[in-house]
Amino acid sequence: MSTTAESRPVDAVRALSSRRITWSTVAPGFYVASTDGEFVGSVDTSPDGHFIAMDGQSTPIGRYGTLKDAQQSLLTTTAPGNLARRRRTRRHLRMTATASGAVAGALALTAGALAPFI
Repeated sequence: MSTTAESRPVDAVRALSSRRITWSTVAPGFYVASTDGEFVGSVDTSPDGHFIAMDGQSTPIGRYGTLKDAQQSLLTTTAPGNLARRRRTRRHLRMTATASGAVAGALALTAGALAPFI
C-alpha cells in the first residue's frame, strides 16, 4: 500500500517543498518515505502503539501518537532530530573552515619566508 502526501515549504536545509513524498508499507507497522527514488526517512510502530519517525540517516526525530503526525515530522526542520543535526553540521563546518584558514595562513607564511631563498 502506498500513499502520497504533498510536502509543504520549509527551510532551505531540508527543502522538500516542490517534490512529492511517496510512502510505502514495507512490513506491517513499518513505513518508508521516498521522493524521486531517494530515501527520505521512515516511521516504525512501537510495541505500545506509538509511531517513531526517523530521518534519512535513521536518526530518531520523535515519537508520535498518530501515523500522520509522524509522517509530517519528516517535512519539517523544527523536529528535534533535524535541529540537532543542523547544529552539529554547522559546528563541523565552522571547525573545518577554521582549520582550512589556519593551513592556508601557515602555507602563506612559509612561502613568504622561503621566497628570498628561491
